Amino acid sequence: MLHLAHNLLIWLYILLPPASLIAIIFMARRAAHPAPAATLAIASSLLLRVAATIIYDLWLGGIIAPGQMLLTCYWTAAVICFLKLLDLTFDSFARVCFATGAGSWKRPQRQAAAQALRIALLFLVGLPYMIVAAATYRPKTLERADAPLNDLGATPVWFQSTDGLDIAGFWTPAVPGDSGISNPNWGRQTLLICPGSRAGNASYLILAKNFLDEGYNILIFDFRAHGQSAGQIISFGDHEQRDVLGAVRWLRNSQPRACRRIVGVGIDTGAAALLAAAADPSPEGRAFTSLAVFGCYDRFDALAYSAAQIDRQPSLQRMVVRIGLALACVQTGADLFDFSPADATTKIAPRPILFILGRRDPVIDYDRGRSLFDSASAPKSFLGLDDISDDQAVSDPAVVSRTLHFLDKAVPML
Repeated sequence: MLHLAHNLLIWLYILLPPASLIAIIFMARRAAHPAPAATLAIASSLLLRVAATIIYDLWLGGIIAPGQMLLTCYWTAAVICFLKLLDLTFDSFARVCFATGAGSWKRPQRQAAAQALRIALLFLVGLPYMIVAAATYRPKTLERADAPLNDLGATPVWFQSTDGLDIAGFWTPAVPGDSGISNPNWGRQTLLICPGSRAGNASYLILAKNFLDEGYNILIFDFRAHGQSAGQIISFGDHEQRDVLGAVRWLRNSQPRACRRIVGVGIDTGAAALLAAAADPSPEGRAFTSLAVFGCYDRFDALAYSAAQIDRQPSLQRMVVRIGLALACVQTGADLFDFSPADATTKIAPRPILFILGRRDPVIDYDRGRSLFDSASAPKSFLGLDDISDDQAVSDPAVVSRTLHFLDKAVPML
């Protein structure tokens, strides 16, 4: 049912803009004058979306290709058209409820009541929908330069996620050196980096270099709807777990010598995807020997309630959040009510997990991260950081050194 609703929504996004344009032209010709209000609304909304996309581009320090900009404009037009469709639906529903119902009210009073119901429905559904639409769609940003990764000896690779999407990544083999002579695992162990949604690959240079110096190969990739990978809609770790499993499958098939040990590092939504993938019973999921996660939440629905600060107006906000979660499920095609990295951690044992959490993270609440650690089965370790965020921690030499020591020494508990 969810899959069907998701596909229906995607087809509406594709068909609504041209259908709305035809309707505007038809009505303008029929009325013998243009429809300035509708045209102005669409044009202003497109300009706002383009401006937001450029700001997003500058924030990530990347480049948005012209094709992605055009696709973003089309997406924005589709969202506007869908909101108008919701408005027309709610207006018709409210008129049926009040304008033709039995009662002693006069017509103006019934019309006012119908208008109030329409506005209330738009607030309860339209506002969460706009938030969900903005949060789940990603204009893919290419990094301005891959030179830092290239300087480490990285080469571009492509592989498929387990549900068939093309995923782009970089493979960096450990360079043989004097240290490798006494290390039998040199070049036979690989670090899989699962990036977060708030930083580019260059943010993980310190992490990659430290592991390379210890004889680890590095595989880092762009999740779906990021970089050069396929897709435009994110699911906060649910569908992304298939990208992680696809990366492990590519590694086992293309670099079998490098798979004596596979360890994983995940950041925010990448951490959620990594935990879900490691809990998968497939050979790819069971291939991880130890994990480290930066700033991961416990349950997606709990994170949404926490972000909305439910304690202030529980009844109204809880209803709005639940509607938003339901819309997010349809938008992404993922059951986000049920998606739980905390549940995944109980299936990863006896493989060790290091949980790293910063109190200054602007997205992941500290209590959500602590709840994730408490839910996990042993063996596990916790590293709390008071002065930096999780994005900063992954580039902090001391934290990276602690992560390297944990992943290098930790072994599954028998």
